[in-house]
Amino acid sequence: MVKMKKILKTSLLLAPLALFVSTAHNADAAMTSSGVMIVVPEYVKAEEIVKKGDFANSIDLLKETLRQYPGHASAYNLLGYVHRRLGKFDEAEKYYNSALTINPNHIGTLSYMGQLFIQTGRPEKAKALLEHLANVCQDGCEELDQLQKAVTTGVAGNY
Repeated sequence: MVKMKKILKTSLLLAPLALFVSTAHNADAAMTSSGVMIVVPEYVKAEEIVKKGDFANSIDLLKETLRQYPGHASAYNLLGYVHRRLGKFDEAEKYYNSALTINPNHIGTLSYMGQLFIQTGRPEKAKALLEHLANVCQDGCEELDQLQKAVTTGVAGNY
């Protein structure tokens, strides 16, 4: 009985971690103060708008996401992406830095910021991010391939 209680107690303690790990790669999800992952409708809508190429109209939704969930690294990343695509490179870099402060291994941010460094003539910084991304994506990932191409060609991708 004591062993059963210990197993149950351990299971209850690990359940929120399992939920986080199973959904941690969902960019539309954010963690509440109680440790529960939830979908953020404003972020989902912003992603839809960005996919249509309507970058400017996603900004307010992303800022609302961050007002509600200031630790949403993917919202900072998407704000960086939007600003980069709008040619506002200084703003983009600030948002990417915020995302990396929250999650230093954010795959999308590492790749997008590397693209920004290529666009703004800082290939050495892009190479440093490429090395970091290679450590994060040890089995390979699309973002790594995209940044590798940009670093090799000296031309930023359109993503």
